[in-house]
Amino acid sequence: MRRIALVFIFCMGLSTFQIQAAHASVPAVAASVGKALLKYFGKQGGEEATEYLSRKGGKEIMERVVTTATREGGEEAVEQVAKLTGKYGPDALAALNNAPGLLPLIRTLDELPEAQVKMALTRLAAGKSGRELAEAIAIHGGAALRMELQHPGVGLFFVRGFGDEGVELASKITTDQAIVVARHADDIGKLPATQKAGLVGMLKGNTEQMVGFVGRFVEANPGKTLFTVAATTVILAEPDRILGGDEIVFDAEGNPVLISKSGFADRAMQAGGEVASHVSTNYLRPVYLTVMAFVGVFAVIWGSLKYWAFRKMKAVTKIVK
Repeated sequence: MRRIALVFIFCMGLSTFQIQAAHASVPAVAASVGKALLKYFGKQGGEEATEYLSRKGGKEIMERVVTTATREGGEEAVEQVAKLTGKYGPDALAALNNAPGLLPLIRTLDELPEAQVKMALTRLAAGKSGRELAEAIAIHGGAALRMELQHPGVGLFFVRGFGDEGVELASKITTDQAIVVARHADDIGKLPATQKAGLVGMLKGNTEQMVGFVGRFVEANPGKTLFTVAATTVILAEPDRILGGDEIVFDAEGNPVLISKSGFADRAMQAGGEVASHVSTNYLRPVYLTVMAFVGVFAVIWGSLKYWAFRKMKAVTKIVK
C-alpha cells in the first residue's frame, strides 16, 4: 500500500509540473495520465508501478508525453493519452514518446481494429526500430503501420527502401515473399530512381516469379549482391526472360550474364558427364579389370585342363591299339 501511495502522490503532482512546462493554465486533467498509469498498474500491484517510475525512466517519459500532448492538442490530447495509458500501460507512453508528433500517431491508432492496437504499440515502443516506424508513419501515414503489422519485422524495410511504392508492394505480398524481398530492399533503395522504379514495377506485377528468381540467385551465388547497377541493367533489359525462368550468372571477370534454361541444362549434362567419368574411372574400371583378370585366369585354367584331357585321351588310345 505504501508503494501505491507514493505513486499516487507523484501522479497528483503532475498537474503542477504541466502548468510550469506548458506555460499555460492546464487543468487537473493533465494528472489524468498519471492516474491512468496508476490504474493500469493497480491490477498488478504498486511494486510494478514504482519500478517503472524509478528504474526505467518512466517518470521522464510520462512528463515528456504529457507536455507534448498539452502543447499539440490541449486537454483533448491529454485525455487521449490517458485513455491509451490506462488500457495499455508503459508501452503506450513509450510509443507516443517515440513519435515525432503525437496527434498523427493517435489518429492512426484510432483507425486500427482494437485487436491490433496493443501489437502496434509494442512495435512502436521498441527503441530505435519503434522510432523509425513512428517516423515512417509521420511521412507515409497509417499504411506504414498496417504494413509493419502485416509483415512484422520486415515491413519497415519496404518503407526505407521503396518509399510510398513499398507500402503498396508490401500490402500485396505474403510474409514469406516479403522476407525474401526485404533482404535486398537496401540494395534496391540505393539504385538510380529509374532502375528502382523498374524493379518495384516487376515485383508488384509479377511477385511470385520475381521472388523465385531472387531466391534461386541467392542459393546459387551465396554472398554475392544481385541488385547492382550492372545486374539490374541486365534484368530490366530482358524482363520476359527473367520472368520466364532465365538466370543471371557471373563470367570470369565478374560481369553479370543472363543465361537461358537450356544453358542450365547444358551445364547439368556436363556436370553429369563429369560425374559419370569419375564413377567410371574410380569405381567401374577397377571392377572391370578385376573381372577381366578373373576371366583370363579361368580361360587359361580351362584351356590347360582341356589340353591335358586331350593328351590323356590320346595316350589311352595308343595303349589300346
